[in-house]
Amino acid sequence: MSEPQPPLLSADAAGRLAEFSRVCKAAARAVSLYPGGHPAIAVSLSRLEETSARMTDVGPYSIQVVSEGLLVDGARLAKPDPAVSELATLLHRHLVGRLTLNAGATAESWRTLMLLLARAPEEVRADGGLAKLWATAGGPSLEITEIDYSEVLREKQGLAATIESIIAAAMSGPTLTVDEAALKALLEIVQDPAKLDELMKQLEQTASKSPQGVELQTAALLNMVRGLVDYVSRTDPQRLNAVFEQFGRGARRLSVEAMISLLSERKRPEAMAGSVNVVSALIESMSDASVAGFVADAVVAERGASERLAHAFRSLVPEFDRQRQLLALAREEVAASDMGREQSEAEFKNLWHGVEEMLTSYTDARYVSDDYARELSHARTLPVDVERVSDDPPERIAAWLATVSDGALRSLDQSLLTDLLHIENDPSRWRDVADTVVTHAEDLVRVGHFDQAWLLIETIVEQGDTSPFRRPHAASALTAFGRSSFLKHVGPHLRSADDQTYERFTRLCHAIGQTIIAPLAEALATEQDVRSRRRLRDILIGFGPRGAESVRPLMEAKSWEVRRTAAYLLREFGGAEALKELVPLLADSEPLVQREAVQGLMMNGSREAAVILLNALKSSKGQTRETLLSEAVKMRDPRAAPLFGYLVRHLDRGQFPELYMTSVEALGMFGGADAIDALKMVLHTGSWLTFFSTRSGRGAAAHALAKIGTPEALNVLREAARTGGFFVRSAARAELARTE
Repeated sequence: MSEPQPPLLSADAAGRLAEFSRVCKAAARAVSLYPGGHPAIAVSLSRLEETSARMTDVGPYSIQVVSEGLLVDGARLAKPDPAVSELATLLHRHLVGRLTLNAGATAESWRTLMLLLARAPEEVRADGGLAKLWATAGGPSLEITEIDYSEVLREKQGLAATIESIIAAAMSGPTLTVDEAALKALLEIVQDPAKLDELMKQLEQTASKSPQGVELQTAALLNMVRGLVDYVSRTDPQRLNAVFEQFGRGARRLSVEAMISLLSERKRPEAMAGSVNVVSALIESMSDASVAGFVADAVVAERGASERLAHAFRSLVPEFDRQRQLLALAREEVAASDMGREQSEAEFKNLWHGVEEMLTSYTDARYVSDDYARELSHARTLPVDVERVSDDPPERIAAWLATVSDGALRSLDQSLLTDLLHIENDPSRWRDVADTVVTHAEDLVRVGHFDQAWLLIETIVEQGDTSPFRRPHAASALTAFGRSSFLKHVGPHLRSADDQTYERFTRLCHAIGQTIIAPLAEALATEQDVRSRRRLRDILIGFGPRGAESVRPLMEAKSWEVRRTAAYLLREFGGAEALKELVPLLADSEPLVQREAVQGLMMNGSREAAVILLNALKSSKGQTRETLLSEAVKMRDPRAAPLFGYLVRHLDRGQFPELYMTSVEALGMFGGADAIDALKMVLHTGSWLTFFSTRSGRGAAAHALAKIGTPEALNVLREAARTGGFFVRSAARAELARTE
């Protein structure tokens, strides 16, 4: 049987969805295609801001994303719309399950989201996922719910099986020994009230089959709470309070005996997870509704109140006033139960009087009517609907809303972190703040807020220098930032950054120090844009010879592009030690790496470089020698002139005839006193044993001298024409005849 189709949207709702999708499509295209200041981006984002404002004028607007389209309140379009389908595909690629629009979405907020959507989905997921990045870059104007396919898979495998495996692990020993995936599954179960109820129910049923009973149930529950607290403390500490609140809601399902057993663990070592007493935190996180529900369930189960329940209740709620309020809430739950409905009004009144007498030594029933007590307790659970309060003028409300806009919240985060770096004087606490700042700066870079990230890192540099106690912690934080993945996002930023922004980034890199050299080299190896490559290259060269030491590990990188970049940097850093480092790269398996190494030696132009190259040519064989010769022959950079001069003096012309002749010809192109001296030597040197190669070399040398054409070069030819041997005179006179 086929699944039922979702209902259809009304014509008006369909039109709103189609309009929003078209505007989104235009904005996404403009942001991805044009540079930041292009007017097309401003126009499309302005339209998107206006459209989203209209759609949220009566409240949040939520869109569910499915593979075949978009749904609004579970309803679909009557006919497929290309813009809707394209937006659905874009969101689905980024695993967005739901997108909720709230009031206050500005053009800047939409631009941030479009920039994230323009990135490759794999890259976004590697940085933590769209929802995590939006939590850093965005704000409350948009809510993004991601699809967790691991959760979908677990649902297919069965919730009961997942819960069973977690409970088995919790009961198997003094600690919860499960992998990260199981802890993540437990966290997701705890966050869902229905799944948490199922967990608590199955935990009780499993424990009841054991002779240890309640003790085993309590120990297993503590194992799960401690394990989850450790996991959340490592992965997302901000959610720790929410975890305790969710466990507090689940605690209402405990039996009276189990609750007393749990309370008795409060002062024992088993209650501690690090520095947190999980039992105290769980009990304190139980809401009024949870405590009242626990009491109501116990009263229904026991058809009255026992001393054990009174003991548990007074431990949970020691305050008299709160006891009265919670008993009023519990009374309503009991009255609505099957047991309560079975009794007459008089019978229920007598029952509840006995419950109150047992559970509390004080009751104000004689002074306050039941109806009034119920209304008073119920009123505490009702929030004030501020949107219906109309005693504030619109401009005041607008000003309030502006303080919680996306940009305002990001600014508050920035101000808080920079203020803490300024005012915190305790060294260990300042270290913790600096580590937090680095993590936040990494997240800002991932979402394109470079200026804010640079400001945070600059503050660490500045404040780290103000105290000798801060300085080592600042250096450690900067090292961690330099080794992070932030540089893979910098290339696109440098393509469009102005000179002032580029200089700021350069200063930041040098403040971080040599730690950043290797990541910069790796970023340079993968960057394709010419302007960005030049800027990264100049930053690296700015480190000077001390940068060569940091580049050495890159010579053994798996990526040939990284090895090629290492060869280039060693060439630019210069120095005899850097030249020696190029030797292994001359025999690299990748021709482009060999090419970079050969160019590094030849453009160095020193005697040391020439010796290294000549030795490499003599010792290499096969394809390696062919590649080296090919690159050397093609070199025409004037910086290689000294090296060509060395080669014609020391190269075996019979072993490397092409390179020898190329060197002679190159000297004729470059000129200079050294080139003239080298060519003079070639002109007058020869042997009858190599008659033909000698004659070719003399002819090429005479031609090169004539090509140089300076008085010094021509004088060498004239002297050779008068005083040289027969073949020397012949070669010199022929070139002089053509020249003069």
